[in-house]
Amino acid sequence: MSSKKPIGGTLAIEVEMRAEAASSIKALGQRIERQLTELQQLGQQVQAMAPSPARDKKLAEYDEKRRDAEYRKWTLIVQREAMGLFNHEDVEEIYCVPPKLN
Repeated sequence: MSSKKPIGGTLAIEVEMRAEAASSIKALGQRIERQLTELQQLGQQVQAMAPSPARDKKLAEYDEKRRDAEYRKWTLIVQREAMGLFNHEDVEEIYCVPPKLN
């Protein structure tokens, strides 16, 4: 009796699971990129506005979108760690969430 596992058994399932996880991480990264672009544009709009109730409303929208972007980035890091990737310097560099505005 051979102790080798057949190709196409557990290994194939593991490969498929890792491919699915990588696909999920890629999709999340793309969503974060789009969200950060929108956030940057919104931040520019806020900074161009004079103090007013309309600016306050736009600033509140910016803050909410910024918190959501931070959360999505955190979920990306969690998913990466679940795959065994623990160095997140590239995530911090690529998905840089803009600062809070006043």
